[in-house]
Amino acid sequence: MDTTRGKYVRAQQGWAVDQERARHDQALWSLGEAVMFCLMWTARDYDNGLVALCTRCASDRISRAYGQAAQNKCPNCFGTRFEGGFRALIVRPAIFTDADDSQSFTARGTVSPQEVHLETTSDFRVRSGDYVMRATGERLQLRAPQRTTLRTGFGTPYQHEVGTAYNLARAAVEDEDSVAYMIPPAKEELVEILSRTGPTPPSWADIEVIRAPLIPLHERD
Repeated sequence: MDTTRGKYVRAQQGWAVDQERARHDQALWSLGEAVMFCLMWTARDYDNGLVALCTRCASDRISRAYGQAAQNKCPNCFGTRFEGGFRALIVRPAIFTDADDSQSFTARGTVSPQEVHLETTSDFRVRSGDYVMRATGERLQLRAPQRTTLRTGFGTPYQHEVGTAYNLARAAVEDEDSVAYMIPPAKEELVEILSRTGPTPPSWADIEVIRAPLIPLHERD
């Protein structure tokens, strides 16, 4: 009697994931634009010991009690409460949808939101509240991203193993008086950085800042 039937579990095919990622990256580098992503620190990073509280605006008793920064436009933490404000500044290609000008009435008055969708590479994790900076000078705040994974077997589809296009996100243009425009680099330097030519893709290793893993270990699922 054959007792092995039904016990075979097909292994995940890593080559299929690699090929799909390569196709996405090729399309992004061919058709997209170079943008700078500013990945901000969050309370989860603080809980995991990756960052300390801001020494300028989050060290007093009121800030600690309410869990909020003492000033929104703190030049040290940019309103996050955490030292340095951001965990990474990196340059990646991205493809954006077109934005339509519109107006809406809110408690703060009449605003003109410009919301777009974007896709970028899957080698880092964006979160709601991160920023993306374009060579046009615009800075957009990212909303909660979407996940796209490739199932090639019966294993658990962890994002760092089978994610092909995790960073599909919505983004809204920030007003020019937003704290987002305090984050370096300044507009002129940003345009120069994103306009680099040379090898495809050019190297931005000299200006990128990475203070923690781009996909934190506690989020690799």
